[in-house]
Amino acid sequence: MKDLEKIKALVSQYQKAVHTQNKEDFIPLWTCQDHNNLISVTKKYEGIDSIYQDFLIDGIQKAYTKIDLIAEDINVQLIDEHLAIVVFQYHTECIRRDTQEEYGIFGLETPVVQKVNDQWKLVHIHYSK
Repeated sequence: MKDLEKIKALVSQYQKAVHTQNKEDFIPLWTCQDHNNLISVTKKYEGIDSIYQDFLIDGIQKAYTKIDLIAEDINVQLIDEHLAIVVFQYHTECIRRDTQEEYGIFGLETPVVQKVNDQWKLVHIHYSK
């Protein structure tokens, strides 16, 4: 599988992990280094523990009984053989936990990915609306 295909597969695995919120699916997608972070519009989560617990579990899981992250028009920009920037439009299909109503968020997502031991891993994600 070529690098572009591997990177797009990583995005797909991330989408699945956001849906399941399964720690065993989510954590291995990241480089798990000190510089991992995720920015969700106006809030920054630093380190894999904060990204998983504060963003995914205490944020997404507490707010939604169901969430599907849909990526559209994935554009991969290889910086070099070990670093790439991915940009895509996203939308979510959610069910709000408090009201059981359908809900959605739209915006751009920018993951930065790094090749570690011949595997592409997430380093940074930035969501914007």
